Amino acid sequence: MKLIYIITTIIILLFIYHRYHSDYMIYIDDFLKDNDLNDLKNHIKNNNNIKRNRNNLLTKTLNTDIFYKIKYINKISEIVGKNIYKSDIPTEYRLYDKSQGMNWHSDVLLYEIPQYECVYTLSNDSDSTTDYIDHWGFHHKIWTKPNSLMIVRADGYLHGVNPVNKGKREIVKLIYTPTDKINKRNINAYNMALNGIT
Repeated sequence: MKLIYIITTIIILLFIYHRYHSDYMIYIDDFLKDNDLNDLKNHIKNNNNIKRNRNNLLTKTLNTDIFYKIKYINKISEIVGKNIYKSDIPTEYRLYDKSQGMNWHSDVLLYEIPQYECVYTLSNDSDSTTDYIDHWGFHHKIWTKPNSLMIVRADGYLHGVNPVNKGKREIVKLIYTPTDKINKRNINAYNMALNGIT
């Protein structure tokens, strides 16, 4: 009888966890179709607007709607369980090479409803991993494959990127949002992101 109670409690806790935290961190392999992946690579190659951001990463602001095609919008909406839309925050290419990473942080709530900050891995032959701590306090490490998409819900899990010791990692950062209502408490952070200052 005691064993049945323990198993039932575990099942209930897992159900609650999944229901309330299932959209906090999502990893998808093989995200872009081949033709869209080729278009993205060509767009990045032909974009000479390169600069360094505050984390000293080489970046390019991208003018592409590849990730916002209806097939991808529908796919992400289904996965996160709510309708999402293109954010006004620019899509950005970033290159991580030796000794570059990102400190532990939780993404700032830019909208009234948490946005989904996404990292699409274009190429990765590095030893760098993306780490996060879930609601149970467990530490996870993910080596992101090329053509994968990692979705992180804003104001959610603490996460960071371990420095690159060998190789390099190319990513595209983009945002999906369930609302166009800006979080006025974080308007400065929103304006910085809008102007590519991240």
